[in-house]
Amino acid sequence: MAEHLSFLEEELVGLPDTPAAFKPSQSQQVSALTRLSWISAAMGPVDTRVLLLPFLQSYQLSRRESDEILCVLAAQWRAVARGVVGVLKADEEERERRLSLLGSADASARRDESAAVTRALGEIAGALEPLAAKEEKCIRDEAVTSLLYLLRFFPDFRSQQAFAQRFLLPIASRLLHSDSGLFFSKCSAAKLVPALYAYAAPAAGQVDDGVEKEKTEQEEGRDQRPAASREASAPEEKRVESEDSDLRRPELNLDRSELRSLFEKLLTHEALLVRRDAAVEVPAFVRHWRRIRDQTRQSACSEDAAQTLEEDPQGLGDFFLPTLKKMIADTIDFLRAAAVGSLLQLALLFPSASSQTFSASAVFPLLSAAVSDPSWRVRAVVARGLAALTAAFPSQFASQFYPCLQPLLRDSALRDVRQAAIRAVGEIAEVLPADEVSEYLVPLVPQLLQENAMSPAAAAAGVLPVVAPPTLSSPLLCNSPLLAPVLEVALPVARAAGAASAQTVLASLALLLNSREEAHVRMTLAQHAGEFCALVATQRPAPDCPEAVRLVEGLCNALGATAGGGDWTLRVEIIKQVVPISKAFVRLSEDTEFPLQALHAANSPRRKQRTPLMTHAYIHTY
Repeated sequence: MAEHLSFLEEELVGLPDTPAAFKPSQSQQVSALTRLSWISAAMGPVDTRVLLLPFLQSYQLSRRESDEILCVLAAQWRAVARGVVGVLKADEEERERRLSLLGSADASARRDESAAVTRALGEIAGALEPLAAKEEKCIRDEAVTSLLYLLRFFPDFRSQQAFAQRFLLPIASRLLHSDSGLFFSKCSAAKLVPALYAYAAPAAGQVDDGVEKEKTEQEEGRDQRPAASREASAPEEKRVESEDSDLRRPELNLDRSELRSLFEKLLTHEALLVRRDAAVEVPAFVRHWRRIRDQTRQSACSEDAAQTLEEDPQGLGDFFLPTLKKMIADTIDFLRAAAVGSLLQLALLFPSASSQTFSASAVFPLLSAAVSDPSWRVRAVVARGLAALTAAFPSQFASQFYPCLQPLLRDSALRDVRQAAIRAVGEIAEVLPADEVSEYLVPLVPQLLQENAMSPAAAAAGVLPVVAPPTLSSPLLCNSPLLAPVLEVALPVARAAGAASAQTVLASLALLLNSREEAHVRMTLAQHAGEFCALVATQRPAPDCPEAVRLVEGLCNALGATAGGGDWTLRVEIIKQVVPISKAFVRLSEDTEFPLQALHAANSPRRKQRTPLMTHAYIHTY
């Protein structure tokens, strides 16, 4: 399989006699790196470990200054890891097939292959360690993702724990204790420590039974091998023993309490980016712990392994709570935003009213201070998290969340705070009971329509108090930038409140439609006109529905002869609504013919004759 490696070497570094001007360019090298999965699949697991792995390690050392190449290589190490294990496809069935072979210890050949694969994955982890300390954030993120990806190739918790304690935890420790003068390695350590916390030893000086059991099995397997095989593997065993002796160093063999203490130091580090990344990753302790615990329970693991991961990870819910509360009072706004976001995530991870180690009620009093924070970044975090908090704690909406929602709906940062709060109204309406929606959210819709429907003259004068910069999710710049989100949440609120309260929302929309001329306002209402009419008709199936009549009349007024026919896209959308509006009012009498006559204007603005499309709509309705 050496020809495959030669082909890859030619694409990455060129031939030895190739002039410098004709060497592969950076884009060519990036393109070649994306094909590493094909190369490793063609070479096979053994040649990938013996030939491809050393070549890529030397190639990475020669490209230390090329950030684009290193970023791609950090991601492609995952493909090389699949080739090392022998997983030719990135699907779950192939992975389970290979893991079943690696997890079996019946034959010495399979045991030797498993040890070789473990050493090769350890070499990949060693190659990823310097990438995790790079200055470029994309390189660090890809390196951390690849390091954690290596755990997927071990079938159970015990083997994952052994690999993590042998390779990954020492890497995290070296990144934490790095004295290079730069803080970038600590940013990567802040992401590694929460994911590896469950694999660390439970207490100082305590060795995990599973790790000792695996070491004993490996020693017994080595004793049962033939003498020639033991002599051939003697140098490799000495190297492994030297690595194990290094792991017994105090600064590398960290237990869970030491990891918590070191992570707490990251929360108070002098570098602002380290403190921010550490604050963001605090909820990851609980998330990763519960994920590993659930996987252990679902698999056929031993009971002691499942008992090792108790329900609550040694009080992680409130261990970092004092430090996060101090960070909320920091002078840097993005640190306050990160702390508030972590507190909200912790509250969502413990949805019960009370817990032995953490209570979400400790977070609720901090919301009022965050809502009145002078920075729009902090207020935006609260606005984006209100819907999830209401879904987790619906009983706390009236007392805790509704007082926070009201000032956010009138925030001066239109794009990032007020828009997020308006969209949260629609999401909150889907999780609250109908009586609370009618009491708290339905009155907000007319107020929001009135407050955000600024006159075109004032908007053209540039008086919009846009404090926050626009984002990719912000609506298009128009006369009423926040009117579109209000129109989008009107239907969910009306649907959740019931037919009686839907009449109030529908009346406000009809009043707005008669006073606004923007095309996007009419188009948004036209798309949901049938649903609004259906909501009202469920309460009053009789033809007496003046709200629906005014809504349809307002939609079609702009399409008459005085308006020149209006936009053809709006006419098409109104034609689509003929059938659902007519179905909403099954009793067709003289009172219901007015909406149908108004809809007829959508297809024939000058009212000369009825076109085949409109006739087809009428026939289908009847």
